[in-house]
Amino acid sequence: MNKPSTASIILAGGQGKRLNSKEVNKVVYPFLGKPMIKYGVDLFKRVSSPVIVVVGAFAESVKTVLKDENDVLFAFQKEQLGTGHAVRVALEALGSQPELVLVGMGDHMMYYSKKTLEDLLALHKKESAVVTFVSTKLDDPEEAAWGHVERGATGAVVDIIEHKDGNETQKKIKEVNAGLYCFDFKFLKTHISSIQKSPVTGEYYLTDIIKVAFTDKLPVAALMVPFQEVGIGVNRADELEKSQVYYKKTHE
Repeated sequence: MNKPSTASIILAGGQGKRLNSKEVNKVVYPFLGKPMIKYGVDLFKRVSSPVIVVVGAFAESVKTVLKDENDVLFAFQKEQLGTGHAVRVALEALGSQPELVLVGMGDHMMYYSKKTLEDLLALHKKESAVVTFVSTKLDDPEEAAWGHVERGATGAVVDIIEHKDGNETQKKIKEVNAGLYCFDFKFLKTHISSIQKSPVTGEYYLTDIIKVAFTDKLPVAALMVPFQEVGIGVNRADELEKSQVYYKKTHE
């Protein structure tokens, strides 16, 4: 049986305010000697084509480090209105209609292996899901401030609550979203416009599409992996240092 046609999207348009970058996008910062964005591009190119990189703030710095990459397309996000908006911009730049679309974050793909990606794709197929994502468990989910995975009485995923928007109970949920997704293309294309703006931040969260799927009684799956397979994302300068130290500890 032929493998499903797969495209991929890497989100790299944010300003990186917490890194206080004034000249380049944070995804071009070196991570163990290699720009962060290159990890995601190299990984996605192994299983998908094309790779669309969404750029916005300091866009030229991202394009420069990827200038020699074949099969990479760029989509420009003029206003940084959140991950949901960024994916919408990327889909508009996608000329083809693949069966599947992978989505990852430019500052948080350094730890992912081809095996994790293959496991994600396999689970997506097994569950006939419209969206499958990687999750992990944290001892202190409030400190990391990632999106919290809500499950119903049967154990099915019903929603992902962004930390900023969560109530005190939701902020204590230890299973969190790790930010690597596999979507059915038709579902994503049809439902991306259903995402509503957050009343807290004014952004469109890609994670809100999980609730859209659940509401429409469409299957959602989560691939839970150990934290060392996800690692530390980079929002602040101390996280860039901490993430590299942790990577060396767990991967070398």
